[in-house]
Amino acid sequence: MKGRVRRALPMGLAITAGLLAVVFCVLVPVLLLLRLDDDELARWSDIGQAVSPVAVFFSGAAFLGITAALLMQGRELRNQREELRIAQEEQARSSELAMRELHTDLIKMAIEDSELRSVWPAPAPGEQTTRKDHYCNLILNLQKVAYETRTIELPDSAMPCGS
Repeated sequence: MKGRVRRALPMGLAITAGLLAVVFCVLVPVLLLLRLDDDELARWSDIGQAVSPVAVFFSGAAFLGITAALLMQGRELRNQREELRIAQEEQARSSELAMRELHTDLIKMAIEDSELRSVWPAPAPGEQTTRKDHYCNLILNLQKVAYETRTIELPDSAMPCGS
């Protein structure tokens, strides 16, 4: 509860200061119009016209500042999207590697236990699955993971036709 009050207090003060500035900017000219004669008003008008280039400068500077802030926010948003895309790719890769590790563990169990080996389907109809088949599967799986994680690269001559 105290944290909300601590965060709300500066915001409340800023809103109050802004409202006071608006009231002051409206009230002062009205009071000047009511109390000054035509000569004084003409003099104040001349002063206002003399100061107007400064106001134009600050308006232009504010416009350039807002434009720069929007451009920087756009760039930051693109960077965050790229970081998010990279994180999602890394998460997907990590998930795939975890699945492959589980696959490897299951094959190791089948190699070590003939009862578990009988659960795996035969490599071809009518053929028996051997420990060599499972071992070959482990090697191929390891090479596939190494290739996909760019740990190894295949030479161009090893690429199949049409790739």
